[in-house]
Amino acid sequence: MKKNQSFWLAVLAGFTVLAAVDTVIHRIWLGDLYKSLANFWRPSEEMQANAWLPFLSEFALAFLLAVIYPIGREKKPPLEQGLRFGVLMGLLIHLPSILIKYYLYPYPRFLFAAWFVGGVLEVALAGLAVALVYQKD
Repeated sequence: MKKNQSFWLAVLAGFTVLAAVDTVIHRIWLGDLYKSLANFWRPSEEMQANAWLPFLSEFALAFLLAVIYPIGREKKPPLEQGLRFGVLMGLLIHLPSILIKYYLYPYPRFLFAAWFVGGVLEVALAGLAVALVYQKD
């Protein structure tokens, strides 16, 4: 497979996984909790007007995962290497962020734990998706 084609397929695979897992985490798993904390969020109209931002964020992350993954890729199975890459990237992104959020915001502790675990899982699965695309190169 051509490198340029693999790159864009890796971006698409990463984005698809991020969007799907994000939906499961935030709409299904945490949806009721979010409703009970409605006073912490922006008004619904404002959230809907900016609904494109999470997709931009997911695309940016998928793009960066697809850029970074091949740089340090080793000759190991994509399952092992993709999950390792995804977990490390998930920790890099979410651990510092969740500690700062915990310091700043008075949300329930469960929400911070759910954001951290869900975020690392989400990026781990996206890392795996990216690795599976690049395995053919």
